[in-house]
Amino acid sequence: MAQGRMTTLKERVDIGERWEAGQLDPGIAQAMSVSVWTVRKWRRKYQQDGRSSLASRMGRPATGALGAFPSELREAVYEMRERHPGWGPVTLLTELRDDEYFKHFKLPSRSRMAAFLHEKDLTRKYERHVPLPQPPARTPERVHQEWEMDAKGVMQVCGLGCVSLINMIDHFSRLKVGSYPCLNRSHPNTLDYQLALRQAFTRYGLPERISLDKDSVFHDPASASPYPTRLHVWLIALGMQVRFIEAPPPAEHSVIERNHQTVSWQAVTGQAFTEGLAFQQHLS
Repeated sequence: MAQGRMTTLKERVDIGERWEAGQLDPGIAQAMSVSVWTVRKWRRKYQQDGRSSLASRMGRPATGALGAFPSELREAVYEMRERHPGWGPVTLLTELRDDEYFKHFKLPSRSRMAAFLHEKDLTRKYERHVPLPQPPARTPERVHQEWEMDAKGVMQVCGLGCVSLINMIDHFSRLKVGSYPCLNRSHPNTLDYQLALRQAFTRYGLPERISLDKDSVFHDPASASPYPTRLHVWLIALGMQVRFIEAPPPAEHSVIERNHQTVSWQAVTGQAFTEGLAFQQHLS
């Protein structure tokens, strides 16, 4: 088959009639010895505007970023980009090179392909980063103005096995306001943190502010402009401010990190427990 050969009016009508008879694009292309891209182009014109749209239109050649390239190539790029919105110029060019039909075509440069996508309004909008709003970092000046909360890395507790321990401490007074063990779990989930917080709230009331690291339970790590997590929204709904630390310990959260060590030395090391409730009561 000749590269990018022109189709006759009779062939275009034949494409439309074969489509009306229920034939699919690949089958029509094989039967007529033309590319599937050619079939799709003229089948769509026939489908949308009827037989009158199939006649060749004389005049100036196509203009634009890919105006110097065959219409089949432009049609192929447009269709691939509509079916795969995430594909950029490099991926589209790779797909064209791998397509047997376009194997011997002269292909556009990456910049021409990018210009074509922009020209056809097929570019993706730039996602501007907007961080979650949060209160500024301030040194607490009174009790329960700010609690620090964090989960200590998984530890082995004699008689219980794998345990992850959620600790909370009041930054100003250094009072440990809660310790909650998550049994057989290396990473506490939202419900674990909610239960640990409810126990602390029942005993001490609500703090004005709570500071957290950027664990995925607290902070969405996947989006440039993250949505609040379920736990984040829950804390705000209870009337608390939520602040995420910007620097790793010990620059921030040094108090809760020291508390992890103290709890481990005083309440875990050398101890054995037969059930989780006994361990939780021991931590209290």
